[in-house]
Amino acid sequence: MSTIYTGRLVLRPFHQGDAEAMFRNWTYDERVARYCRWYPHIDIDSTYELLELYLSEYTDTFDYRWAITLADHDEPIGCIDVVGFADEGRTPEIGYVLGNSYWGKGIMTEALRAVIGKLFDDGYERVIACHRIENPASGRVMENAGMHFIGESKVNMKFGSARLCTVKNYEICKEHYNEQDMHC
Repeated sequence: MSTIYTGRLVLRPFHQGDAEAMFRNWTYDERVARYCRWYPHIDIDSTYELLELYLSEYTDTFDYRWAITLADHDEPIGCIDVVGFADEGRTPEIGYVLGNSYWGKGIMTEALRAVIGKLFDDGYERVIACHRIENPASGRVMENAGMHFIGESKVNMKFGSARLCTVKNYEICKEHYNEQDMHC
């Protein structure tokens, strides 16, 4: 598993022992989970289970999940990862979450740009992401990272739920990675 360094951040693999920081910084928080597809954790045991899942998924073939930490403090404040693939595995979809205390500081845009760059370096030509329409701040993160709106679709609001919600879809292509006004 790779580690990515940016100006303010270290995106690193999750470690055994990260569950308490995950719970404290985001997994329990209804404000954070509100627009995510998962429910807030009611106790730390749920976060321990999630961390064990993350650790078990690290393999030689899956190298795309990072704990977001500040460069000067090795405590997870969020997560960014590839949550799926489109186009028969050719197009990774990025998902992310960040603790409420860190919103509005450009942290997620910095992390997203770094992960997009890593995916392009690894040979992917296009990267996608989406956000619920009720969460325009996430759309601004995507736009600030160079992604462009491509349309709306419906997805399950929460994992295990039949209730649908509308999401806005974004993309960025490798050939236009540094050109902020170009579409794929």
